[in-house]
Amino acid sequence: MKYKYRNLFWVLALVAAFSFDQLFWKQPGGINFFIFVIITLLCGLIPFWLERISIPWTSYILLTPIFYFTLMLAFRAEPFTNATNGLVTLGSVVLFAMTLRKGTWVKFNLKDYLVNTFKFNVMLFAGSILFFSKTKPENNESPKEISAESGEEAESDKKLKKPNKYAPYIRGVLLALPIIIIFTCLLASADPVFNSHVQAIKDLFKIENLGETVFRMTYIIVIAYIILSALYYSLVESEKLEASPAEKPMEKRFLGMIESGIILGAVNLLFLSFVILQFTYLFGGTDNINVEGFTYSEYAVRGFFELVAVAVISLVLFYILSQETNREGKTQKWLFSGLGLLLIAQVGVMLVSAHTRLSLYESVYSFTRLRTITHLFIFWLGVLLVVAAVLELTRKMYRLPLAVILFIFGFGVTVNVVNLDRFIVEQNINQALNDDGESDYTGLDVGYLYSLSYDSIPPLVEFYDQGNLPTDLHEKIGGILACRSVTDELPQSTAWYAWQASRGTALNLLESHSEELETTFLDYDTHGWNVTVNGQQSLCIYYGYWEND
Repeated sequence: MKYKYRNLFWVLALVAAFSFDQLFWKQPGGINFFIFVIITLLCGLIPFWLERISIPWTSYILLTPIFYFTLMLAFRAEPFTNATNGLVTLGSVVLFAMTLRKGTWVKFNLKDYLVNTFKFNVMLFAGSILFFSKTKPENNESPKEISAESGEEAESDKKLKKPNKYAPYIRGVLLALPIIIIFTCLLASADPVFNSHVQAIKDLFKIENLGETVFRMTYIIVIAYIILSALYYSLVESEKLEASPAEKPMEKRFLGMIESGIILGAVNLLFLSFVILQFTYLFGGTDNINVEGFTYSEYAVRGFFELVAVAVISLVLFYILSQETNREGKTQKWLFSGLGLLLIAQVGVMLVSAHTRLSLYESVYSFTRLRTITHLFIFWLGVLLVVAAVLELTRKMYRLPLAVILFIFGFGVTVNVVNLDRFIVEQNINQALNDDGESDYTGLDVGYLYSLSYDSIPPLVEFYDQGNLPTDLHEKIGGILACRSVTDELPQSTAWYAWQASRGTALNLLESHSEELETTFLDYDTHGWNVTVNGQQSLCIYYGYWEND
């Protein structure tokens, strides 16, 4: 395999790896994630464009989630949201690189996704080696010139040219080096900012910084190796990818309707018994806060994960049975669809039950990240169940893996739009404002609000600046902001490319209120910062945990 710009692949892989070092070394995360992804994608795509390699629109469409979720890393600080953004970005990049030349990811079935993802990950270990061994630079000599060379004369010319192949480059570097050094010294003397960058480069070569330099060079090489391996897969292997047939031929399916009917029937009976019990929690209200010795908190959290597992396993089970069951005639097809739709409907009832009892729990103990994520996930899982039902009715169940990918994108976008920590602050404070004292509401969890990310600061400031809050609630919010104003500090030497909107906005708001907050709520002693709220004093690090609300 010959490529005109073969060397550009590995050179740009090094450029992308070097940009990672420059963007992230001793810098917090922010817009640098987005910049790095842009640089890496450009470094990967430029050689393809120069080689005039065709890339289908179904591959380019993956750039939309890649750009969106990477950019949101610069606008959200909540850990789960950023973990979602990072993982969805990584998954989208893998899909993009894995199917670059064919764009077949939209046609893959479950087996295609699993097998090709495994192959791609394996290729990351060997791709760079294969790149140098199996690809060659394109020969610029015409066939006529090559055929015109005769035996001994051609051999003689090669021997003469070989020693001089790199000589011009070496001479150019040797001649340029002293000139560059002289100009660098003059420019460093003329500008202190430029001089600081020159000194930083010189510091890398000091003996005391040798370990750091070796470490940085090592991970740059490792990252470049991984990027080049991914490029090799995109260049060579992605062209060979073919999606499996939309539906597996009936003669190749290993299950009959009897076996699948027994499986679906048994699962449906089990689910039916469970669903009947769930009606207690759908209509029992707060009388069911304690269930068989468990607190409602334990039951709600455990129930969520178990029901999610049930829903996911049910969908996977139904998908596998749909792909592997030989259904002969309309009767068997409709019987199978009926059992499958009953399964989906019962899982839907379980999700409604989980949502209902979680809402009851929140009416007493307020919102947390896990509970909010639960609501969002239940909603999107419900959407996926409806899609699965439609796919079964239209005999297109083989499209379920694509629906799952779109489900992940939709869930990720929703998490970003909702802004979890802001939502939690607004819901919990409004709940405290609306409490009439007659419900089982346990009060505002100050310690939890204090533990939230930078995303929580703007709504806290908005509530604090309101003039109509009850004094007790106003002081609790003020205590949170006061302690955050002395404990949240901007990392030192933050460069422009480490800008993060949530962090910057929060710190600016805290700084603008710092004098008032310190005067009203804070004092400092040998143990650290103390906050006084509603006549009670506590160290900031323990704020909110000494209250019984």
